[in-house]
Amino acid sequence: MYTLEQRLELAKSIAIKAGSIAQQHRDEGLNISSKSQQDFVTQADYAVEQFIQSELKKMCVEDGFLGEESGLEITSGGMWIVDPIDGTSNYIKGMDYWCISMAFVVDHQVQVAVIYAPDRNELFWASAAGGSYLNGAVQKLKPVPVDKAIVGLGLSSRRPLEGYLTVIQRLVNDGFEYRRFGAGALMLAHVASGQLDAYFEAHLNSWDGAAGLLLVSEAGGKCCDFLLGQGQYLGNPMLVANTQLYEQISTSIGFTLLPKAS
Repeated sequence: MYTLEQRLELAKSIAIKAGSIAQQHRDEGLNISSKSQQDFVTQADYAVEQFIQSELKKMCVEDGFLGEESGLEITSGGMWIVDPIDGTSNYIKGMDYWCISMAFVVDHQVQVAVIYAPDRNELFWASAAGGSYLNGAVQKLKPVPVDKAIVGLGLSSRRPLEGYLTVIQRLVNDGFEYRRFGAGALMLAHVASGQLDAYFEAHLNSWDGAAGLLLVSEAGGKCCDFLLGQGQYLGNPMLVANTQLYEQISTSIGFTLLPKAS
C-alpha cells in the first residue's frame, strides 16, 4: 500500500506528464464542445483525465476516484479528486492561466494536494502537516493590510449573478481590490503563494477546490470547512484567506460557512 509521501510524489510526476499531454493536444488542434453557456470541454480534458486515472490505478488500486469528466468511483480506500484542466476557456484561448488539480482525500480530509500550471512552470504541492510548496520553496503567508490586499473571485453559474455583483460592491466599499482570472484551482494556489490574499466563490466543485484547500491551510492561511456535509461530492461555497483578513472578508461579503477547525 502506498504511503501519503509516495502518493504525493506520484501525483507530482503524473501532473507534470499530464501537463505535457494537454499542451501537445493544444498544439495539434482542439475539438471544442460546450457543456453549458461559457463552459467548454475539449478532447484534451478527457485525454488528460483518462491518463491521470489510469496512472493512479497502476499504483493505488485501492483508491477511489472523482473526476470532472468521468464521474465517481467509490472504493474502501481514500479518494483522488481531479480536475484535468481547470480554466479550460483560458487554455483554449492560449492563455497561461489554467492548471491540473489533484487531491487525495481520506474521511473528508485532504491529505495530499498537487496543482500544476504548465504554461507558467508552477508546481504547487502540499501534504497534511507537511507544509506547502511552490517549485520546491516553502510557502508561508505574511500579514497583509486591507489596503494592499487583493481578493480573487470566482463566478459560479450555479448561483445568481446578482450575488456575485453584490460581493464586488461590498468588497470595494470596504477597501479591497479584486480579480477574476477564470481558474478557481489556480487562484487558490496563488493564495497559498501570496500572489492573491483571498479567494471566494459562492459555489465551487470539489475537483476545483480540494487541492487548493490544503495548499492554503499548510501555508498558514485560513479556510472554510469546504468539505462539510456533501461538499466532497456536490461542492460548497469556498472562502480562503490570509489569516488576519479572513474575518474581515467574511463579514464584508456576508459569508456564513464556518471556518475549518485548526
